[in-house]
Amino acid sequence: MTDEQELSGTGGEPGESAANPAQVAESPSRRVRESHFTDQVIDTAQHYGWRPFHLRDRDSIHIVRGRGFPDLVMYRVDADSGQTELLAAELKPGYHRELRVEQSGWLEALKQHIPAYEWRPENWEEIERVLQYGPAMSDPAAVGRPERQRSRSQIPRNFPETISGLAETIEGKEFGTGNQARLRRMNPNAPDNALFWQLTARDGMPRDPDLSKWGLILHGMALMAHGAGIAHRSNIPVGRTLYLGDGKNLPLYSEDRLAKLLEARGQTLYRLLARLFRMLASKQCAFDWCEMAWFILNSEDNESRAEEAKVKIARSYYQTQRRSSPTGEE
Repeated sequence: MTDEQELSGTGGEPGESAANPAQVAESPSRRVRESHFTDQVIDTAQHYGWRPFHLRDRDSIHIVRGRGFPDLVMYRVDADSGQTELLAAELKPGYHRELRVEQSGWLEALKQHIPAYEWRPENWEEIERVLQYGPAMSDPAAVGRPERQRSRSQIPRNFPETISGLAETIEGKEFGTGNQARLRRMNPNAPDNALFWQLTARDGMPRDPDLSKWGLILHGMALMAHGAGIAHRSNIPVGRTLYLGDGKNLPLYSEDRLAKLLEARGQTLYRLLARLFRMLASKQCAFDWCEMAWFILNSEDNESRAEEAKVKIARSYYQTQRRSSPTGEE
Protein backbone atom coordinates (compact mmCIF):
# COMPACT_ATOMS: atom_id res chain seq x y z
CA MET A 1 0.00 0.00 0.00
CA THR A 2 1.05 3.59 -0.31
CA ASP A 3 3.07 4.97 2.60
CA GLU A 4 0.80 7.83 3.51
CA GLN A 5 -2.39 5.72 3.49
CA GLU A 6 -2.67 2.80 5.90
CA LEU A 7 -5.47 0.32 6.41
CA SER A 8 -5.58 1.50 9.99
CA GLY A 9 -6.83 4.86 8.78
CA THR A 10 -4.23 6.74 10.77
CA GLY A 11 -1.57 7.09 8.05
CA GLY A 12 2.15 7.75 8.44
CA GLU A 13 4.95 5.77 10.02
CA PRO A 14 5.38 5.16 13.76
CA GLY A 15 7.22 8.09 15.27
CA GLU A 16 6.49 10.44 12.34
CA SER A 17 4.74 13.69 13.11
CA ALA A 18 2.14 15.19 10.77
CA ALA A 19 3.42 18.57 11.87
CA ASN A 20 6.84 17.98 10.30
CA PRO A 21 7.11 20.83 7.72
CA ALA A 22 9.22 18.77 5.33
CA GLN A 23 6.75 15.92 5.39
CA VAL A 24 3.76 18.21 4.91
CA ALA A 25 5.46 19.98 2.02
CA GLU A 26 6.16 16.81 0.05
CA SER A 27 2.94 14.96 0.83
CA PRO A 28 0.72 16.44 -1.94
CA SER A 29 3.22 15.82 -4.74
CA ARG A 30 3.93 12.36 -3.38
CA ARG A 31 0.22 11.55 -3.42
CA VAL A 32 -0.05 12.79 -7.01
CA ARG A 33 2.83 10.54 -8.11
CA GLU A 34 1.43 7.54 -6.29
CA SER A 35 -2.09 8.09 -7.57
CA HIS A 36 -0.87 8.48 -11.17
CA PHE A 37 1.22 5.29 -11.05
CA THR A 38 -1.62 3.35 -9.41
CA ASP A 39 -4.09 4.56 -12.05
CA GLN A 40 -1.70 3.48 -14.81
CA VAL A 41 -1.42 -0.02 -13.37
CA ILE A 42 -5.18 -0.34 -12.80
CA ASP A 43 -6.04 0.90 -16.32
CA THR A 44 -3.58 -1.53 -17.87
CA ALA A 45 -4.87 -4.39 -15.71
CA GLN A 46 -8.48 -3.73 -16.74
CA HIS A 47 -7.43 -3.49 -20.39
CA TYR A 48 -6.13 -7.07 -20.16
CA GLY A 49 -9.20 -8.41 -18.39
CA TRP A 50 -8.18 -8.24 -14.72
CA ARG A 51 -10.60 -7.29 -11.95
CA PRO A 52 -8.49 -5.30 -9.45
CA PHE A 53 -9.28 -4.56 -5.81
CA HIS A 54 -7.86 -1.31 -4.47
CA LEU A 55 -8.89 0.87 -1.53
CA ARG A 56 -8.28 4.38 -2.81
CA ASP A 57 -9.71 6.37 0.09
CA ARG A 58 -8.80 4.21 3.03
CA ASP A 59 -8.95 7.04 5.55
CA SER A 60 -12.75 7.06 5.31
CA ILE A 61 -13.15 3.29 5.63
CA HIS A 62 -13.25 1.66 9.07
CA ILE A 63 -11.76 -1.80 8.78
CA VAL A 64 -9.50 -4.06 10.81
CA ARG A 65 -5.83 -3.07 10.88
CA GLY A 66 -3.70 -4.70 8.24
CA ARG A 67 -0.52 -2.70 7.97
CA GLY A 68 1.52 -3.43 4.87
CA PHE A 69 -1.14 -5.30 2.89
CA PRO A 70 -0.43 -4.93 -0.89
CA ASP A 71 -1.93 -2.04 -2.87
CA LEU A 72 -3.58 -4.28 -5.45
CA VAL A 73 -5.06 -7.76 -5.51
CA MET A 74 -6.60 -8.81 -8.81
CA TYR A 75 -7.95 -11.81 -10.66
CA ARG A 76 -9.19 -12.84 -14.08
CA VAL A 77 -10.54 -16.04 -15.65
CA ASP A 78 -8.45 -17.30 -18.56
CA ALA A 79 -10.84 -17.65 -21.48
CA ASP A 80 -8.84 -20.50 -23.05
CA SER A 81 -8.39 -22.78 -20.04
CA GLY A 82 -11.14 -21.54 -17.72
CA GLN A 83 -8.56 -21.27 -14.93
CA THR A 84 -8.57 -18.32 -12.55
CA GLU A 85 -5.39 -16.25 -12.31
CA LEU A 86 -4.72 -14.32 -9.10
CA LEU A 87 -1.91 -11.94 -8.18
CA ALA A 88 -0.98 -9.24 -5.69
CA ALA A 89 1.23 -6.19 -6.15
CA GLU A 90 2.78 -3.57 -3.89
CA LEU A 91 3.26 -0.30 -5.80
CA LYS A 92 6.25 1.92 -5.06
CA PRO A 93 6.37 5.08 -7.22
CA GLY A 94 9.45 6.40 -5.38
CA TYR A 95 12.70 5.17 -6.89
CA HIS A 96 14.59 5.13 -3.56
CA ARG A 97 11.87 4.07 -1.13
CA GLU A 98 12.24 0.62 0.41
CA LEU A 99 9.55 -1.78 1.49
CA ARG A 100 8.66 -1.63 5.15
CA VAL A 101 8.86 -4.74 7.29
CA GLU A 102 5.07 -5.16 7.24
CA GLN A 103 4.94 -4.89 3.45
CA SER A 104 7.76 -7.39 2.95
CA GLY A 105 6.04 -9.76 5.36
CA TRP A 106 2.77 -9.71 3.41
CA LEU A 107 4.51 -10.22 0.06
CA GLU A 108 6.61 -13.12 1.31
CA ALA A 109 3.56 -14.77 2.85
CA LEU A 110 1.48 -14.34 -0.30
CA LYS A 111 4.26 -15.66 -2.53
CA GLN A 112 3.83 -19.05 -0.86
CA HIS A 113 0.41 -19.28 -2.52
CA ILE A 114 0.06 -16.78 -5.40
CA PRO A 115 2.33 -14.55 -7.52
CA ALA A 116 3.11 -11.35 -5.58
CA TYR A 117 5.17 -8.45 -6.89
CA GLU A 118 6.89 -5.25 -5.86
CA TRP A 119 6.33 -2.88 -8.79
CA ARG A 120 7.98 0.48 -9.48
CA PRO A 121 7.74 2.77 -12.54
CA GLU A 122 11.05 1.47 -13.86
CA ASN A 123 9.54 -2.05 -13.91
CA TRP A 124 6.86 -1.05 -16.42
CA GLU A 125 7.96 -3.56 -19.09
CA GLU A 126 7.57 -6.39 -16.58
CA ILE A 127 4.26 -4.98 -15.28
CA GLU A 128 2.68 -4.91 -18.71
CA ARG A 129 4.08 -8.32 -19.63
CA VAL A 130 2.61 -9.91 -16.47
CA LEU A 131 -0.76 -8.21 -16.93
CA GLN A 132 -0.96 -9.13 -20.60
CA TYR A 133 0.25 -12.74 -20.55
CA GLY A 134 -0.41 -13.64 -16.92
CA PRO A 135 2.13 -14.64 -14.26
CA ALA A 136 2.68 -18.11 -15.73
CA MET A 137 3.42 -16.70 -19.19
CA SER A 138 5.24 -13.50 -18.23
CA ASP A 139 8.72 -14.82 -19.00
CA PRO A 140 9.36 -13.72 -22.61
CA ALA A 141 11.09 -17.04 -23.31
CA ALA A 142 7.96 -18.90 -22.22
CA VAL A 143 5.49 -16.96 -24.31
CA GLY A 144 4.47 -19.42 -26.97
CA ARG A 145 0.81 -18.67 -27.49
CA PRO A 146 0.48 -15.59 -29.71
CA GLU A 147 -3.24 -16.22 -30.18
CA ARG A 148 -3.75 -15.54 -26.47
CA GLN A 149 -2.18 -12.11 -26.77
CA ARG A 150 -4.14 -11.34 -29.92
CA SER A 151 -7.57 -12.26 -28.54
CA ARG A 152 -7.09 -10.19 -25.39
CA SER A 153 -5.58 -7.16 -27.06
CA GLN A 154 -8.43 -6.82 -29.59
CA ILE A 155 -11.10 -6.30 -26.91
CA PRO A 156 -11.35 -2.58 -26.07
CA ARG A 157 -11.54 -1.28 -22.54
CA ASN A 158 -15.12 -0.44 -21.52
CA PHE A 159 -16.25 -2.60 -24.42
CA PRO A 160 -19.96 -1.61 -24.75
CA GLU A 161 -19.23 2.11 -24.38
CA THR A 162 -16.37 1.98 -26.90
CA ILE A 163 -18.35 0.10 -29.57
CA SER A 164 -21.44 2.25 -29.04
CA GLY A 165 -19.27 5.38 -29.28
CA LEU A 166 -17.83 4.27 -32.61
CA ALA A 167 -21.30 3.57 -33.99
CA GLU A 168 -22.66 6.89 -32.76
CA THR A 169 -19.73 8.74 -34.32
CA ILE A 170 -20.20 7.09 -37.71
CA GLU A 171 -23.95 7.66 -37.59
CA GLY A 172 -23.64 11.28 -36.44
CA LYS A 173 -24.31 14.32 -38.59
CA GLU A 174 -20.89 15.78 -37.81
CA PHE A 175 -19.19 12.71 -39.28
CA GLY A 176 -20.99 13.39 -42.55
CA THR A 177 -22.10 11.31 -45.51
CA GLY A 178 -18.76 11.83 -47.22
CA ASN A 179 -16.87 10.10 -44.43
CA GLN A 180 -19.47 7.35 -44.30
CA ALA A 181 -18.96 6.80 -48.03
CA ARG A 182 -15.19 6.53 -47.55
CA LEU A 183 -15.64 3.78 -44.97
CA ARG A 184 -18.15 1.98 -47.20
CA ARG A 185 -15.70 2.04 -50.12
CA MET A 186 -12.81 0.96 -47.91
CA ASN A 187 -11.44 -2.54 -48.39
CA PRO A 188 -12.12 -4.06 -44.93
CA ASN A 189 -9.25 -6.54 -45.35
CA ALA A 190 -6.73 -3.77 -45.95
CA PRO A 191 -8.07 -0.51 -44.51
CA ASP A 192 -5.74 2.26 -45.58
CA ASN A 193 -7.53 5.57 -45.10
CA ALA A 194 -7.04 8.18 -42.42
CA LEU A 195 -10.56 7.70 -41.03
CA PHE A 196 -9.79 4.12 -40.05
CA TRP A 197 -6.70 5.17 -38.12
CA GLN A 198 -8.47 8.08 -36.47
CA LEU A 199 -11.28 5.85 -35.23
CA THR A 200 -8.99 3.07 -34.01
CA ALA A 201 -6.73 5.55 -32.20
CA ARG A 202 -9.46 6.44 -29.71
CA ASP A 203 -8.98 5.94 -25.99
CA GLY A 204 -9.70 2.38 -24.95
CA MET A 205 -9.04 0.87 -28.36
CA PRO A 206 -6.42 -1.90 -28.76
CA ARG A 207 -2.88 -0.71 -29.25
CA ASP A 208 -2.29 -3.00 -32.22
CA PRO A 209 -5.68 -3.42 -33.95
CA ASP A 210 -6.29 -6.42 -36.18
CA LEU A 211 -6.79 -4.64 -39.50
CA SER A 212 -9.22 -7.09 -41.08
CA LYS A 213 -11.44 -7.37 -37.99
CA TRP A 214 -11.63 -3.68 -37.18
CA GLY A 215 -11.81 -2.83 -40.86
CA LEU A 216 -14.85 -5.11 -41.17
CA ILE A 217 -16.53 -3.64 -38.08
CA LEU A 218 -16.13 -0.01 -39.20
CA HIS A 219 -17.00 -0.91 -42.80
CA GLY A 220 -20.17 -2.67 -41.62
CA MET A 221 -21.20 0.18 -39.34
CA ALA A 222 -20.86 2.63 -42.21
CA LEU A 223 -22.82 0.39 -44.60
CA MET A 224 -25.71 -0.07 -42.21
CA ALA A 225 -25.73 3.56 -41.08
CA HIS A 226 -26.11 4.46 -44.75
CA GLY A 227 -29.16 2.23 -45.05
CA ALA A 228 -30.74 2.31 -41.60
CA GLY A 229 -29.86 5.81 -40.47
CA ILE A 230 -29.12 4.38 -37.03
CA ALA A 231 -27.29 1.08 -37.41
CA HIS A 232 -26.69 0.42 -33.71
CA ARG A 233 -29.69 -0.51 -31.58
CA SER A 234 -28.64 -2.05 -28.28
CA ASN A 235 -32.09 -3.55 -27.69
CA ILE A 236 -32.20 -5.55 -30.95
CA PRO A 237 -30.33 -8.90 -30.93
CA VAL A 238 -28.45 -9.83 -34.10
CA GLY A 239 -30.40 -13.06 -34.57
CA ARG A 240 -33.72 -11.22 -34.35
CA THR A 241 -32.71 -8.89 -37.17
CA LEU A 242 -31.43 -11.78 -39.29
CA TYR A 243 -34.85 -13.40 -39.12
CA LEU A 244 -37.20 -10.39 -39.19
CA GLY A 245 -35.26 -7.99 -41.41
CA ASP A 246 -37.68 -5.26 -42.37
CA GLY A 247 -40.67 -7.43 -41.43
CA LYS A 248 -41.41 -8.54 -44.98
CA ASN A 249 -40.85 -11.92 -46.64
CA LEU A 250 -39.76 -13.78 -43.52
CA PRO A 251 -37.14 -14.94 -42.92
CA LEU A 252 -34.72 -12.37 -44.28
CA TYR A 253 -31.79 -14.73 -43.70
CA SER A 254 -32.53 -18.42 -44.29
CA GLU A 255 -31.55 -21.17 -41.87
CA ASP A 256 -29.06 -22.56 -44.40
CA ARG A 257 -27.36 -19.19 -44.77
CA LEU A 258 -27.26 -18.76 -41.01
CA ALA A 259 -25.65 -22.19 -40.61
CA LYS A 260 -23.00 -21.35 -43.23
CA LEU A 261 -22.27 -18.03 -41.53
CA LEU A 262 -21.83 -19.57 -38.09
CA GLU A 263 -19.65 -22.39 -39.46
CA ALA A 264 -17.41 -20.11 -41.54
CA ARG A 265 -13.93 -19.08 -40.47
CA GLY A 266 -11.25 -16.62 -41.54
CA GLN A 267 -11.70 -14.77 -44.81
CA THR A 268 -14.80 -16.82 -45.68
CA LEU A 269 -16.51 -15.53 -42.54
CA TYR A 270 -15.45 -11.94 -43.24
CA ARG A 271 -16.70 -12.18 -46.83
CA LEU A 272 -20.10 -13.52 -45.71
CA LEU A 273 -20.41 -10.82 -43.08
CA ALA A 274 -19.58 -8.05 -45.55
CA ARG A 275 -22.36 -9.37 -47.84
CA LEU A 276 -24.72 -9.56 -44.86
CA PHE A 277 -24.05 -5.93 -43.89
CA ARG A 278 -24.79 -4.77 -47.44
CA MET A 279 -28.03 -6.75 -47.50
CA LEU A 280 -29.13 -5.38 -44.13
CA ALA A 281 -28.30 -1.86 -45.28
CA SER A 282 -30.49 -2.30 -48.36
CA LYS A 283 -33.37 -3.32 -46.08
CA GLN A 284 -32.64 -0.46 -43.64
CA CYS A 285 -32.10 -2.84 -40.73
CA ALA A 286 -30.26 -2.34 -37.46
CA PHE A 287 -29.06 -4.48 -34.56
CA ASP A 288 -26.83 -4.48 -31.49
CA TRP A 289 -23.35 -3.77 -32.84
CA CYS A 290 -21.78 -4.71 -29.49
CA GLU A 291 -23.00 -8.27 -30.05
CA MET A 292 -21.72 -8.38 -33.63
CA ALA A 293 -18.36 -6.81 -32.76
CA TRP A 294 -17.88 -9.32 -29.93
CA PHE A 295 -18.49 -12.15 -32.42
CA ILE A 296 -16.03 -10.74 -34.96
CA LEU A 297 -13.26 -9.87 -32.49
CA ASN A 298 -13.29 -13.29 -30.85
CA SER A 299 -13.59 -15.36 -34.02
CA GLU A 300 -10.58 -17.70 -34.36
CA ASP A 301 -8.64 -16.05 -31.52
CA ASN A 302 -10.89 -17.10 -28.63
CA GLU A 303 -12.93 -20.17 -29.47
CA SER A 304 -14.95 -20.29 -26.25
CA ARG A 305 -16.10 -16.68 -26.56
CA ALA A 306 -16.75 -17.12 -30.28
CA GLU A 307 -18.93 -20.17 -29.57
CA GLU A 308 -20.89 -18.23 -26.96
CA ALA A 309 -21.48 -15.46 -29.51
CA LYS A 310 -22.64 -17.99 -32.13
CA VAL A 311 -25.06 -19.59 -29.67
CA LYS A 312 -26.47 -16.19 -28.77
CA ILE A 313 -27.08 -15.30 -32.43
CA ALA A 314 -28.65 -18.68 -33.21
CA ARG A 315 -30.83 -18.63 -30.09
CA SER A 316 -32.31 -15.19 -30.82
CA TYR A 317 -32.87 -16.21 -34.48
CA TYR A 318 -34.87 -19.32 -33.57
CA GLN A 319 -36.70 -17.64 -30.70
CA THR A 320 -37.83 -14.97 -33.15
CA GLN A 321 -38.80 -17.66 -35.67
CA ARG A 322 -40.94 -19.44 -33.07
CA ARG A 323 -42.64 -16.25 -31.91
CA SER A 324 -43.33 -15.18 -35.48
CA SER A 325 -45.05 -18.42 -36.45
CA PRO A 326 -48.87 -18.60 -36.30
CA THR A 327 -48.67 -20.99 -33.34
CA GLY A 328 -45.68 -19.31 -31.72
CA GLU A 329 -45.64 -18.20 -28.11
CA GLU A 330 -44.63 -14.78 -26.84
